[in-house]
Amino acid sequence: MTLPAPRPKRPRVLVVALVLLPLAAAFFGMNVANLGGRGGMNGNGLPSVVLVISVLAIWFNWARLTAVVLLAFETVQWLPGGIRFIGDPDVSQAASYTVIASVLFGVGAVLVFQLPSNEYYRQVRLWKKERGRQQA
Repeated sequence: MTLPAPRPKRPRVLVVALVLLPLAAAFFGMNVANLGGRGGMNGNGLPSVVLVISVLAIWFNWARLTAVVLLAFETVQWLPGGIRFIGDPDVSQAASYTVIASVLFGVGAVLVFQLPSNEYYRQVRLWKKERGRQQA
């Protein structure tokens, strides 16, 4: 009987990306909560769903792409207003959250699709397939 192959290790760029994407989702959620809108960090709405999906990207490749698409949607939705109202004393905190979330998303999106990240998900897919053959 052969020993099972060890699970591939996550590259550092992927680890950083998998930290930045949920942070961006949390900042978008704080933005919504700060403006008194629906769907803040109270457990319902798009920001909460994006936060959960971006955390799921740690384990699932499909969640990686889904989180990036949903965060891109939130960025397109919130960034123009965030830039426009950055100096407004009434909403400057929410505008700052929007800009911070957009920057975190941009960096995280680039890192999550770097070659080492893509290679890691390919290796995990092959590792799971091989592990399934060994157990059968």
